[in-house]
Amino acid sequence: MKLFWHDVRHLAPPQFPDYERAQLTRAARGEAVLGFVRLARCALVGAFEDPRRALRLSYIGDRFPVVRRLTGGVSLSLDRDTLIAVLALPAGPYATMAPVTLMSALAAPFLAAIRGYGIDALFTAPNDIVVAGRELACVFARRDAGVVLFEVVMPLALDVEELLKTLRLPLEKLSEQGLLAARQRFAPLRTLVPDLRSGPLSARIAVETAQVLGRTRQCEPPPPLVETPCAAPDDRPPADVQAFLKTPGGVLYLDAWLDPGAIIREARFSGSVVCLDGNLLARLQASLAATDITRAESTLATALGETPPDIVGVEAADIVYLGHLCAARFHIGRHLGLAAATQISTFSPDRTASIEAVLGSIDAVLLPYCAKPAWCKWRHRDGCPECGQCAVGEAYGLARERNLTVITITRYEHLRAVLSDLRDRGARAFLGVCCTDFFLKRDYAFIEAGVPAVFLDIGGDTCYTLRQEEAAYAGRFEAEAFVDARLLGRLLDWRDRLAVAPVATAATRAQDKPPEPSRGR
Repeated sequence: MKLFWHDVRHLAPPQFPDYERAQLTRAARGEAVLGFVRLARCALVGAFEDPRRALRLSYIGDRFPVVRRLTGGVSLSLDRDTLIAVLALPAGPYATMAPVTLMSALAAPFLAAIRGYGIDALFTAPNDIVVAGRELACVFARRDAGVVLFEVVMPLALDVEELLKTLRLPLEKLSEQGLLAARQRFAPLRTLVPDLRSGPLSARIAVETAQVLGRTRQCEPPPPLVETPCAAPDDRPPADVQAFLKTPGGVLYLDAWLDPGAIIREARFSGSVVCLDGNLLARLQASLAATDITRAESTLATALGETPPDIVGVEAADIVYLGHLCAARFHIGRHLGLAAATQISTFSPDRTASIEAVLGSIDAVLLPYCAKPAWCKWRHRDGCPECGQCAVGEAYGLARERNLTVITITRYEHLRAVLSDLRDRGARAFLGVCCTDFFLKRDYAFIEAGVPAVFLDIGGDTCYTLRQEEAAYAGRFEAEAFVDARLLGRLLDWRDRLAVAPVATAATRAQDKPPEPSRGR
C-alpha cells in the first residue's frame, strides 16, 4: 500500500475546492493521497460558515476572492505565506472515531515533523496545533461515504493586521497595542525557524504520514485542475426567523424563510462548527422544509434520532433547542406584530422556561451606558434623571412606573456584580439590553449568574462594530448605541399581562371551587 504525495503547488484560490475534490476522488478508489498547496491572497471560509457573519465583506470588496472549502470550522485569512496540507484516504479505522480522536490521530505525523525542527508542538482540542499556548496551525476534517478529508493550515508568516481586517472578529481597534496583543496569540513557523522552507517541511510531513499509515511513499505530480468560478454572493433577503446558540463547539445559527402560513420554505444552519459529517446539516435543513415553524423543535428531534451528531462540542439537544429558539422568536414576533423578532431573544439557564414564563417573571431591567448620549453627565453613572432627551430616559420611566429595578451597567465588572446580586436576592428574571456580539463573547457571565432573561438587541454604533470593546468593558466607550424604547415598552406591556394572568387564574379557580361542607359543633 502506498501514500501518493506531491510537493507544494501554488494555486489560484478558486481552484482549491477542485483540488479537494480531486484528492477525494482518489481516496474513493482506495488510495491515500497527500498534497501541499499555497494560495494567493483570499478568505477561505469553512464549509458551514455564513460569510456575512464570519467576514468583513465591506473590507474585502474586490480586493481578493472568498472561497469555500469542503471542511468545517472557522474562516481563515490566507496568502502565499500559508502552507495547506490536504490528506485524503479511505476511512478504514477512522470511520467510527470520535471527531477529536480522529483529528488528534491524523495530526500526529504533522506534530512529529514540526518537532523535528526543535519545536515542542502539541495538539489541543478541538482542532489546534499549539506551541507554548500560541496557535501554530489549525486542523479540519470531513468524513463522507467511506473517505476522510484531513487538512492542516500552517502559516509560515502571518499578517495579523490583514487578518483582523478580514475576519469579523470582536477585537479591539487596530491600534499598536491591539496588534501586539493579537500577535501574541499566533506562532507562525518562521518566527520559530527563520530559515524554514516549505519544500523540506512537506517532505518531512510525507515521511511521518506514511509511517503512521503504514504505507510506502510515492512522489508524483499534482493533479490537473480547472478553475471553478467563485460562488455568487448570497443576495437572499434576511431570514424571517433566525436564532443562535453558543455551544462548546462554536456558535450555531438557524435561519428560516417562511411562507405566509408560517410554513418553512427554506432553512439553513451555519456556523464555525467542526462537523465531520459533511451532509448532516443539509439533511437537517431538508427535514425542516414544508414544516410549520412551531414544529421545528420536534421535527429536528425526529430527524436526529438516537445517533449523536458528528460535530465537535455540539450535542443533539443543542440542535433541537435551536429549533425551539426559532419557534420562540416566531411566537414573539407574531405576538408583537413584528415582521421578524430578530431583536429579541430569551435566555433560560436550564432551557426549560418558555418566553411567557421568563417575560412574566421580569423584575429588573439592565441598560448599557453606551446607549446614553455622549454629552450626558449620567452616561458613565448608574441612574437617570429622565430629562426626556434620550431613549434611555424613556426606558427608565417604563421600568420605574412598574416598580422594576432599573440599572445602568457602567462597565463589565459592574455587570458581573449586578448579576451576582440579582442571583443572590432571588431575582426571577431580568430584561437586558445589549448587542448580540456582547452576549456571544461574554455569555459565561449570564450562565454563571443563572438568572433567566429576555434580551433586546441595541442598534447604532456598538463597541463591536467599531472594534473598541476593551475600552467599552472598562467604561471608556464614547460612541452612542440606540435603545428601541417603543419595542421595550411593548415587551413590558406583555410582561404586565403575563404577570397578572396567574393571579387572575388563581382567583378564578378559588371562585369555582365548591364550598367545603359545614362541620358544625
